[in-house]
Amino acid sequence: MQRQTAALTLGALGLTLALALVAPGPARADEAAGHYTLALQYKREGKVPDAIAECQKAIQMRPDYAAAHLTLGNLYRGEGDYARAAGEFEKTVKLQPKDATARSNLGAAYVRLKRLDDGIRELEAALDLKPDDYETRVSLGFAYKQKGDYKHAIEHLQKATDVKPDAAEAWTNLGIAKSKTDDHDGAITALRKAITLRPEDADLHFDLAVVFRRERKTDEAIAEYRLALDKDPRYAPAYYDLGVLYSQEKKTNEAREAFENYLKYGIHEDAASRKDAEERLKTFKVSDDGKTATDKRK
Repeated sequence: MQRQTAALTLGALGLTLALALVAPGPARADEAAGHYTLALQYKREGKVPDAIAECQKAIQMRPDYAAAHLTLGNLYRGEGDYARAAGEFEKTVKLQPKDATARSNLGAAYVRLKRLDDGIRELEAALDLKPDDYETRVSLGFAYKQKGDYKHAIEHLQKATDVKPDAAEAWTNLGIAKSKTDDHDGAITALRKAITLRPEDADLHFDLAVVFRRERKTDEAIAEYRLALDKDPRYAPAYYDLGVLYSQEKKTNEAREAFENYLKYGIHEDAASRKDAEERLKTFKVSDDGKTATDKRK
């Protein structure tokens, strides 16, 4: 009997020790919180690998640590690792399904992974929880724009500009979406607003130039392409479009220079565009006096 009692006592003790190692008791919870606090400090200091490591330690001690999963997902997203980010956001949503930020972040990560329907589902759920959230509205607008559903894209992006009128991102995407519906005036207005908020952004000048080009407003388009190149002299697509416009305007010297710069800076551009630029340059062979064959016939 004594041996049996002793065996039972030892068995109970072993179970207690095992539970102590697994269960997130107060001591382990405090230690997990310490790792998470350190992760936040590293994140503020820009020490991303250290922040990731501390989040992982916190989660290892407390697998149900929703805040740590959310922060780890944001860290992965900042590194461009959207697959891992989505995995952490999924865990956060499972732990806290009413967390609007977690659902919004998960939806945005899905969109980056080209899982547009999944992304829209999560973003709509986030919007139900927090209707005036700017980030969710912008992400939804972007997702619908990627799907080619410009009506819903414009709806969400317009509301995003209402929530945050001084945010260039919403105005930019709104302008691009409106240009896809042939609302060129609306696109120009939105993109000009974005430029006033972020005047040094070469992409914005390029986007506005494209709208002007589609409107056949050549002078305005050229001016915006030139502004894009003022901001970024290595902006290859702007050189290509300028080359095309200058060719249409019979400005062969300017066209030749633009295509040469395109080939110089656009080494990673698509092969078809590079080949087209090379073919166009063959028509701009200049004689010793600096005139093209076309110029000579005039």
